[in-house]
Amino acid sequence: MRAAWRLAINSLSQRRGRTGLLAASVAMCAALIVAVACAMASLTKAVETRIGETIGAADARIERRGSADMALGTELLNKADGWDGVKLAVGRLERIAEVRVKGREAALPAAGDVKKGPTGGGGGGLAEKLGLGSIGGGASTAMKGPAPVRIALIGVDVAREEQIRPLKLIKGEGLKVGGSGTIVLEAKAAETLKVDVGEVVLVSTGGKVLELTVAGVVEQPGLSAIFEKMGARVTLETMWELTGKSGELTDIDLLLKEPEKAEQWVAAAEKDATKVEKDKGVAIKASAKVSGGFQNQVRSNQIGFLLASVLAFVASGFIVTTGLTTNVTERTRELSIVRCIGGSRQQVALAQVFVGAVVGLMGAVVGVPMGVGAAAALVAIFHEQLPAGFAMSWLGVGMGIFGSVFAGVIGGVWPAVSASRVSPLEGLSVRSRGVAGKWLWISLVVGIVLIGVHASIVGLAANTDVTFWSYVFVGVPCMMAGYFLVSVPITRGVAVVAAGVISKVMGLPGKMLSRTLAATPYRHGYTAGAMMLGLALMVSIWTNGRAVLRDWLDQLEVPDAFAVGLFPYPDETIQRIEKVEGVKAATPISLLAVELPKGTAQGVVGLTKFQTSFIGFEPDEFFELMALKWDEPKDEAGVQRAKQRLREGGAIIVAREFLVNRKIDVGGKITISALGKSKEFEVVGVVHSPGLDIVSQFYKIGEGAMDQAVNSVFGSRKDLREAFNYSAWSLIQIGFTDAVKRAGAERGPSAVLADVKEILGMGILEVGSAVEIKDRIREVIAGTMLVASVVAIGAMLVACLAVANLIIAGVQARRFEFGVLRAVGAQRGLLARLVIGEALVIGLSACVLGTFMGMQGGWGGPKLYQIVIGIVLRVSPPWEAIGVGCLAVIGITVLAAAPTAVGLAARPPRELLGSMKG
Repeated sequence: MRAAWRLAINSLSQRRGRTGLLAASVAMCAALIVAVACAMASLTKAVETRIGETIGAADARIERRGSADMALGTELLNKADGWDGVKLAVGRLERIAEVRVKGREAALPAAGDVKKGPTGGGGGGLAEKLGLGSIGGGASTAMKGPAPVRIALIGVDVAREEQIRPLKLIKGEGLKVGGSGTIVLEAKAAETLKVDVGEVVLVSTGGKVLELTVAGVVEQPGLSAIFEKMGARVTLETMWELTGKSGELTDIDLLLKEPEKAEQWVAAAEKDATKVEKDKGVAIKASAKVSGGFQNQVRSNQIGFLLASVLAFVASGFIVTTGLTTNVTERTRELSIVRCIGGSRQQVALAQVFVGAVVGLMGAVVGVPMGVGAAAALVAIFHEQLPAGFAMSWLGVGMGIFGSVFAGVIGGVWPAVSASRVSPLEGLSVRSRGVAGKWLWISLVVGIVLIGVHASIVGLAANTDVTFWSYVFVGVPCMMAGYFLVSVPITRGVAVVAAGVISKVMGLPGKMLSRTLAATPYRHGYTAGAMMLGLALMVSIWTNGRAVLRDWLDQLEVPDAFAVGLFPYPDETIQRIEKVEGVKAATPISLLAVELPKGTAQGVVGLTKFQTSFIGFEPDEFFELMALKWDEPKDEAGVQRAKQRLREGGAIIVAREFLVNRKIDVGGKITISALGKSKEFEVVGVVHSPGLDIVSQFYKIGEGAMDQAVNSVFGSRKDLREAFNYSAWSLIQIGFTDAVKRAGAERGPSAVLADVKEILGMGILEVGSAVEIKDRIREVIAGTMLVASVVAIGAMLVACLAVANLIIAGVQARRFEFGVLRAVGAQRGLLARLVIGEALVIGLSACVLGTFMGMQGGWGGPKLYQIVIGIVLRVSPPWEAIGVGCLAVIGITVLAAAPTAVGLAARPPRELLGSMKG
């Protein structure tokens, strides 16, 4: 063991520069992995904190579902407080209110409209005067003067709310138990109103106006800070006085005695008729912190991180393998002498493993702190977006250390095998031996087999879960290893084809370049393999991204415009919107999260559970506004029959993605469950996705703000009412007249939507058009593609260290040969051009390998989308990305070789001839 260690130290000390390059490549991988892990941990911490502040610490929640006039009350709150397993029940009432600072209004409301504190009051609101009725439980205020500020006003039980959603007080004393006549503003609301603690504001919702004193300012809680929403808190008593509905609640949060069993408790409670009267639209569900998609997304990110880490360190391992194999080849004579004087095969082999381990450890020592520092710097720069601060990812640190050392050790295995096979006599004449051609063929065959494993997993996919996990942990690693193996024969082939052309262009004599490349095919091949990764990533991402844009986003049939509300709208709202100039028609849309029979729901077990939404509409108005593309039925008569079945009830239409991987055809039936009830529906048609599910998820409407919904089903609101006792709607679909949609119209969509927004008034969350939502989604996808491209360039820069190491090793091994060339008349530039020529062949080989690997990955990604969520995408080469990526690969490869080429040209013949002869 001691002898092996001394051999390893000797090897490292003799080639410090190249050892540094190998360690640097591992360090950069380690730094990248640790930085990403810590950044993800910091982001997760920030989002988790924000979600906790927004949805609170509740383990379960009682919600109102169904008709807009259904409400929760203090009677149910008191019952819930005494249920078995419940530690605490906390009620809240949320409404949209209008607020202005007293003394800044142009004119005070009429006498009797303003009441000090929660002592009563009256007066009709603006919505009532317009004939709109109550919007979201409260109408616009009767206050006159400058436009008031709309905020989300929440009535809370002060004593209990702190145990669910504690807020950070910035100034003032905050709400007190029995603190009627006071209000606490969130920071954004206080800033917008330009109001301070102690000042008086006029607050209106439900037609009444109260004078409330600002008792404090608190930090923006949770997700409201991200979306820049404004809110305030008052006591429940004050809220009831404003709304005129004493005892009303919008939701009840439950803290359980055994929070770890929340889902089991909720499942039992849902079946207990004494707890929840489902026919009255009341239901119990696990809170988003328990059942929402956030934890699933965290698990998804961790799996993606682990996979990326494995791939990154596999790449590092190949780089180390290339460098150490080069080292063994150079030191074959030296190792033979060691064998001649009594060194064992085991000692020689262990020395190479030790070298790899030291290189990996050096990379970890440098890379891990670099990664932590980089992540901490990012968190400091974006402290407003990440207010929870820096979070250390010990998983990332562990992966950085273990992965680095593992990459070094694995990288040393093949060199160790090579070194142990050195014969004392044959090793002394190693430079006279060529490379056996059979090993090139073996590399080619084994590589193709491994590449085929990936292709077969995707192409022969059957079960969603088996396919997904096989793809992640078998298919992708096999594809990567396969391309590394075929990189050797591919580079040899590129050399045969391109060496002659490169020699002529660069003025190199005869077959000098091709013979140089033929002498060390593995060295050049694995280096090209390291360079291909960045290009493969870029090609794969752009292939997938363009397919999603072309075959999914561009195919979405999104309504001309839509309005999204925080609370259900009254039916009269539709008539008011239809009277706006430029509006062709408007129709309400209801959204309800539903469950499908076991075996038909999509997602991956243990990772993601995708929800399905039932999107209810009024058939006649809906089809008037949406020119849907029908896949089935294909004839007009069949389409009309499908529409009639929707009017009759018990029928649904589905997007074409819904039927992928499900054994359901048109005419088939499927049972849909929601709110404790089930109903069988007949599938009467297949259409291109109407896009309403995308709109709902984009703004997180309805029952599942934390769920991931795909492949919705579409039916009538009549079925929702009759089957599930659900009629609430918060989404309005709006169609424009042809005059509005005409390019350059005097009254365009923006003007129409401004009028719609004015009519909707309080309770509005978003008003937008199809163009806007598609553009925003397109920006997200484009941004993802850009970030991935930057990462791909980073991977190329990491690999350029392998190129530099290879070129340096080649020059050092052939210094005597170069000295002879210079002595017989070769010019300085000839040697530099020869080195650059080798780099060009490596770059060209990397372009071929990276393009094919990227296209295969780009083909596998859409196939996985189809298998897991049913989205069918076509694959086509992204020629622009391929062109830019190839130029980047060749440019970086040449730049990596340039310093060595210049240094070689500057050395005099005497110095080169002074090197040891091969």
